[in-house]
Amino acid sequence: MIKKIIFFNIILLQIFVLFAKKDKKNSDDLSLINTKWVLTEISGMAVYKSMDTAFIVFHENYKFSGNFGCNLFFGEFTYTKKRIMIDFMGATKKFCFNMNLEEQFSKAIKNDITHYYIEKNNLFLLYRGQIICKFEGIIQPQQTE
Repeated sequence: MIKKIIFFNIILLQIFVLFAKKDKKNSDDLSLINTKWVLTEISGMAVYKSMDTAFIVFHENYKFSGNFGCNLFFGEFTYTKKRIMIDFMGATKKFCFNMNLEEQFSKAIKNDITHYYIEKNNLFLLYRGQIICKFEGIIQPQQTE
């Protein structure tokens, strides 16, 4: 009887340790909200950082803003643990020398995103299981009012 109790306690301890490690890993992930997500890949192609690096920030009030690489953009979003719905509202309309990245990123934000996940400091936006955009996170300083 004592052997069964010891065996049962060992199993419970192993399960506890397994879940504790999993939770610790997830706690290392950056938050979707109030992180500056700098675009590093779009449709599998690397994006090089420049003066006007493309990025997006999801704010606590369910609004987002960012830069396509040239023009600023903004809108609203809703999200759950895995799903995200982006409601693109608008963008500035200045002309820039190379509009290719601007057009790809704009199309992805407007049409293609349905899911997301975060691993450590990387955000992945997906459509139909395919990674559309990959971002690297930069923690934003908290603003005081």
